[in-house]
Formats: sequence, structure tokens, C-alpha cells
Amino acid sequence: MSIRNIPKVHKQTATKQAIEYLKKYILESNDHEKNKLPSETHLAAELGISRLTVREALTVLENEGFITRSQGSSSTITTFARKLTEKIDHAGELKKFIKDCGYEVLVDHITYSWEKSTKEQAEALKITPDDELFIVKKRFCADTNPAVYCINRIPRIYMNKGPFSDNDLGEDIFSFIEHKNNFYFTHDFMELVPSVASGEIGKMLNLAENTPLLRLDITKYTDKGIPVMYNTEYYVHDLIKFTASRTITHH
Repeated sequence: MSIRNIPKVHKQTATKQAIEYLKKYILESNDHEKNKLPSETHLAAELGISRLTVREALTVLENEGFITRSQGSSSTITTFARKLTEKIDHAGELKKFIKDCGYEVLVDHITYSWEKSTKEQAEALKITPDDELFIVKKRFCADTNPAVYCINRIPRIYMNKGPFSDNDLGEDIFSFIEHKNNFYFTHDFMELVPSVASGEIGKMLNLAENTPLLRLDITKYTDKGIPVMYNTEYYVHDLIKFTASRTITHH
């Protein structure tokens, strides 16, 4: 992918847009391409922004592990960022993740409803509290064993364009939302929350009350930087394992 294929950004949200465009450039670069970003001067000219704005965007990318920087040299794309190109699977992230853990996947118990957003949900989705959300709840099984309970929350505006089916809301909900609204998801922000099974969650995952669970709260963003989905996922830790990669900055 050429850096020239990235549109110039608008001044009002220059840093934010520069971050998104540079992430796209990194994730869409082919393996045979150089592992370095163009210079700050080159990026500023190509994106139509100042070098200071470019530097601010690169600082964010460095903190998130996409690049490493050293004084007097250009920014190097990390191995972590390269691996992200294989991990992003908008057609069914959970399905692929469970398969990668060595299981066959079954999605069942799909239900949906309209509910008013809470303050927390409204903040994540940049909407007004009490705005209506489309709520999708479903269970992912690993070799018929309940493994993940997932709750998708989508503002009404993104669900007002035509009919949908259970299949649309299951494994392929991300592709369905993208196609329905003519955008695509580029990234998300994830918070890990220690949790325990109780009530509905325990029943759906066949777990005794107060069994430890891993809970992920995930806000999914489009290519325009707009939050469109706020999801909560509960994982049975005996079946699903996570690994994390972090970069260490030397001063």
C-alpha cells in the first residue's frame, strides 16, 4: 500500500485522523514492504498536516505498540503490528478466535431487543443517555461446550436500514453492520474486567454461581473513528486463553 493512497486529513481532527490513516497504512502494508514508516516530513506533506501533528500521532502509535522510534531514525513497524494483519477478522472475530484455540464453533441462543442506553454505554458510543440501543445476546460454544457469552449494543441509527435475520446477528454481525451502513471497522478499545458468573451469565455458560470469569468490554470504531458497537464478552477461562504482547520503551 502506498502512503499516497491515504486521503489528506481535515484540520479539526488532524491528530485523530492521522492516527487512523497511519494504522490503516501499517495494517495494509504487505510483508515484503519495508518495516519503516516514511519520515515525519514526508508524512506531513502527504497528509497535509504539520510535523508537530505527525509527531503527536506517532507518539500514540508508539504507546499502543504499533511502532518503535529512536532519535535520528524513522519509525519502525513492530512485529506486533504485523501480526495484527492476521488477527483482524471482521467477518467473525470470536468464531476465528475459538477455532484458533482448537475447537469447532457453534453459535446459539441468539436473542435481540431494544433498550435504553445506560450512562456508561452512552459515553462509550458518544450518544445521549437513554438513546435506544439494539441489544444482541448470543452464546458461542467450543465443541458444544459453552465458552463465550456475548452482548452486542448498537445505536438505533445503525439498525434502521432494512430487515435482518438471526444469521445476520450471529457469527457475521460485524460484516452485516458494515454492509448495512457502508463503512468498515478498523479498530477497537478493550478493557479487561475481572468478573464472576451470576444469574443470566452463569445459566448461559453452565457455571456455578460466583465462578471466576474473564469479561471484556469492547468499543468498536469505524474507519471514520466513530464508535458504533459497545460489546461485552464473558469467557470461560478453562476453555479460552489469552496472551498479550507489550513493548518496553527505553529512555
